Amino acid sequence: MNLIGGRTPVAWLQLSHRPLRLLAAVAGVSFANVLVFFQLGLSGSLYDSQKRPIDQINGQLVLVPKRYTNLGEPLNFSRAQLVRARGVQGVVGVTPLYIGKADWLNRDTRQSKQALVFGVNPENPALKLPILREKKALLERPNSLFFDSASKKAAGSVVQTLAMGNSYLTEIRGQQAKAVGIFKLGLTFAADINLIMSAANFQTYFPEKSNDDIQLGVIQVSPAVNEKQIQATISSFLGPSLQVLTIQQLKDREMSHWQRNTSFGLIFNLGVLVGLAVGGIIVYQILYSDVGDHLSEYATMKAMGYGNNFVVGIILQESLLLASVAFLPSVLLSMVLYQVLVRATGLLVAMTVGRALLVFSLTLVLCGASGWLATGKLRRLDPAEVF
Repeated sequence: MNLIGGRTPVAWLQLSHRPLRLLAAVAGVSFANVLVFFQLGLSGSLYDSQKRPIDQINGQLVLVPKRYTNLGEPLNFSRAQLVRARGVQGVVGVTPLYIGKADWLNRDTRQSKQALVFGVNPENPALKLPILREKKALLERPNSLFFDSASKKAAGSVVQTLAMGNSYLTEIRGQQAKAVGIFKLGLTFAADINLIMSAANFQTYFPEKSNDDIQLGVIQVSPAVNEKQIQATISSFLGPSLQVLTIQQLKDREMSHWQRNTSFGLIFNLGVLVGLAVGGIIVYQILYSDVGDHLSEYATMKAMGYGNNFVVGIILQESLLLASVAFLPSVLLSMVLYQVLVRATGLLVAMTVGRALLVFSLTLVLCGASGWLATGKLRRLDPAEVF
């Protein structure tokens, strides 16, 4: 705070002498912060959700086509290429991950929803979800599958039916299917529902996909070797149409696709800019009015010998005070909003320290800039013109 004679907090008194105006200013900046928090929280959770299936891959390297963009648009390549990688020293296992999309029938409403289907080898599943080993025998049964409990409610009463000890009978691509187990993975942009089945059952529901073709090859590397060296060795004999990636590189590829090749990144970034702009305009209007209402007082201070730096500093301090006072309620409101989003969408939206610090920093910078712009008249003020 700015002190005159070491005692008077001028900036705070200027703000607080009109409580209603201060309340309106704090509410406005808080609202702008909530808009920014909402956009950052929603975008962060949606992008993180795309990485959940990748985080569950049971290996350290993956083999994919060069044209691979994201998990929801798989491309085929020969399984023989994956088998070749098994012969590299340091590779302890390879296993295919089959990926396809199919219409899932809600047997209660008779409406269909798109499902992302993962096919795994029950003996060495490409995903490390515990249920794949604990209930391997169930997965091997004909027409059986596991259902993601985080799928959209429009999929039907699958979770409730299984909780009562019954199987959920439905149809996939016109064929009977039976949900016999539950796992939790989380939704992605790719589909409304996630399903896991054995490779044999995958072939039943996707007969058009050759048994020799796979969509993603998982390579399991011994902990005693450097996975980067294994990656380089495998890359040396791969054909020009394939590439081997680390799990992190695969996640980066996924994020890059959704951020750069779709409209999601642009929409979320515009939302953040709109929120910041709203906050900046509110602060500017409040402080500009303050300067106009007290122009004679500021002129008196300049006539008494206080320089531009002093009087402008009062306004800048007001702007930073507004940013600071409005931050806490905006964080609390955003946390409540995040909980509403979690319940409504199933997305994992959480307030993080990094996100809070980012928004606070942006708010300080924006409010400071708005305060500086609002002092234009004050910087040009000549006391002689006022008196």
